[in-house]
Amino acid sequence: MLTVLGVILMLAACLLPCLTFWNGITLPDQDPTPEAIQQENADALAFEQRFQFAAWIAGALATLGLAAFIYARKLQRRAGRA
Repeated sequence: MLTVLGVILMLAACLLPCLTFWNGITLPDQDPTPEAIQQENADALAFEQRFQFAAWIAGALATLGLAAFIYARKLQRRAGRA
């Protein structure tokens, strides 16, 4: 059970930044006005902050997943010896 949980957490860690990245992609305007450029800059800064937050969460999920996976393997080895 812990092995499956560890793998799921590690997969979620891989998918979270990808989903954040794909949701933040937009094409620039062909002839932007100064207001549009300013809005694009604000959107880019907001996206960067969301992506950074998602990366930190992904790192935590990957760490927890790896710890659960290693702990599950140790439990399985101990059960095999006894």
